[in-house]
Amino acid sequence: MKLSPYTNMHKGVSIGLFPFLTTLVLLSVHYFTGALDWPEAGNIRAQRDFNSAIGMSILSGYFWLCLQLNHKNVTSTLISILVKTNQLSHLNQHRAILTTKLHVNSVNCLIVALFIAMLYVFIEGLLIPKMMLHQYLIAFSAVLFWFLLLLCLVQLSSYVNYLNKFVINQTATGIDRLNSITSLARFALFNATLTSGALILFPVFWFGKSIPTFDILMTLLFSLFVAFFLYKPVMNLRALWLIEKRKVVRNIKDEDEGKTNKNNVEQLLEAQYEVEELESLSMGLLLGRDKLRLLACIALITFSWLIFLGASLKDV
Repeated sequence: MKLSPYTNMHKGVSIGLFPFLTTLVLLSVHYFTGALDWPEAGNIRAQRDFNSAIGMSILSGYFWLCLQLNHKNVTSTLISILVKTNQLSHLNQHRAILTTKLHVNSVNCLIVALFIAMLYVFIEGLLIPKMMLHQYLIAFSAVLFWFLLLLCLVQLSSYVNYLNKFVINQTATGIDRLNSITSLARFALFNATLTSGALILFPVFWFGKSIPTFDILMTLLFSLFVAFFLYKPVMNLRALWLIEKRKVVRNIKDEDEGKTNKNNVEQLLEAQYEVEELESLSMGLLLGRDKLRLLACIALITFSWLIFLGASLKDV
């Protein structure tokens, strides 16, 4: 039976195994073809090849790991929401749609990756009459790197948009809807934090050399995409949760006013207690491990870039 990416293919040791092997194979190929020979001082081309071979190998594995975790998390989040809202019978339908979206996004990202890789070669003047074998392999690695980076960004944005539009919106107003929005927001926050963790490794590309203008532009675009398409939906979901909470409280008050006999003090107290509990309810988006994970990511990005800037200042 053919397995979808949204079945149980991510159980056990498979998570992280293939990304690690991919990084190991890429580094080995670059090593044996000469790309990882220690560059001589002042040899900018050799330094560029050395940095690119290491950076793209590690980040390709990292983005593949992000994709695996995203696939696993979207499945568990989807099931969680469908169970809360008694829509589990629609699981296979949603899986089929998500699988189709994955295939379409993969083709589109591959095309864009090829274009970006070729654009980088032309802008940076990397086409030389006598290219060595390891430089051809670095060019191939660049296509794989950009493909995995783009697919990781596009898939996470696609997941959140789909679940919000076609799953959350099918849920009736109430506690189940609040819980579903929270589950989706936590999913979006985890994967956004994981994806933005790639910024920790970006300075690897620039050790021992100046930062190319193209790299600055791509890093800026990556950061903006993460901010607006990955973190912004989390804030939008939080705002939606607050709106839905007010609706639930208002509906309970309206029901109590219609049903409660004002002479029955016990019913009045029970209704007031229920409203007070709901009004004090918080989303709990940044609690425990989620908060620590986000703070650790920010700290590691800051630490990594400070090390790079410090090393660059020493070379001046």
